[in-house]
Amino acid sequence: ELRTWLDDKLCQQAQSRPISANLERLQCQIQEQEEFQKNLNQHSGSYEMIVAEGESLLLSVQPGEEKTALQSQLVGLKTHWDELSKQVTDRNSRLKDCLQKAQKYQRHMEDLLPWVEDCRAKMSELEVTLDPVQLEAALLRSKAMLSDVEKRRSLLEMLNSAADILIDACQTDEDEVRDEKAGINQKMDAITEELQAKTGCIEEMSQRLKEFQENFKNIEKKLEGAKHQLEIYDALGPQACSNKNLEKLKAQQEVLQALEPQVDYLKNFTQGLVEDAPDGSDCSQLLRQAEDSQQDFKIVKQKVNECCTLMETKLEGIGQFNNHVR
Repeated sequence: ELRTWLDDKLCQQAQSRPISANLERLQCQIQEQEEFQKNLNQHSGSYEMIVAEGESLLLSVQPGEEKTALQSQLVGLKTHWDELSKQVTDRNSRLKDCLQKAQKYQRHMEDLLPWVEDCRAKMSELEVTLDPVQLEAALLRSKAMLSDVEKRRSLLEMLNSAADILIDACQTDEDEVRDEKAGINQKMDAITEELQAKTGCIEEMSQRLKEFQENFKNIEKKLEGAKHQLEIYDALGPQACSNKNLEKLKAQQEVLQALEPQVDYLKNFTQGLVEDAPDGSDCSQLLRQAEDSQQDFKIVKQKVNECCTLMETKLEGIGQFNNHVR
């Protein structure tokens, strides 16, 4: 009866399901194996008693066919029991080893996957804007996120290593782990690529806005110089009419001539910014600054030209008068 039970259990053990890489299925297999082990333990008393009785009989039986048959039965029983025990022990060991590796892989996945989803959500909030303050804040956030992505690379490598070790240890469901591993690697690569692209766009817009402001301030500064010279001209009244003051105005005239291409460049530059601005962006301030700069330039240029022409005419008249006097 015990021999029949052993043969049945050996057959069951041989037909055990392959060790799964899936943690949930693996835990079910471990429960099944624990039940199997429990059943084996329950029969160990019967086995030991039968072996003891058999060995006792061997001592009392005279040599011959009966003793040989009994010895053969006893050896066969021990062999089957030892074989079953070994198979159960080996499977228990492999299941526990695989469980540790599956749990380690799962922990890495649970650490990394929520971060990936959170990062994707935060990344969607990064926007290119024409507001320098908001743009600078977005740039700081995107760079911090890029730095965080690089730090998480080590965790990804640990996950990849844990996945490979688990795949080697298990006997089935490896494709699930491979697919999960490939999926999270693709997500990390996509996040890195998209984040780098967004950071690049934000940096580019930030630089363009800085260039706009620098050009605007440069034009404004040079126009202020011309305006100051005009104020002096107006304040002096008739006394302003001198060769020295004419030279100063002509110098401003040259400055304004050199400035005109910059004013045109600012206009075109602003148009490019507006065209590249995200949908719904408020471009009114940029357009107003560029328009004010252009109008201011035209007014100052016209006034400087008029003052130069007027002073030249007056100085020419004074020269002719002096010639007549002489």
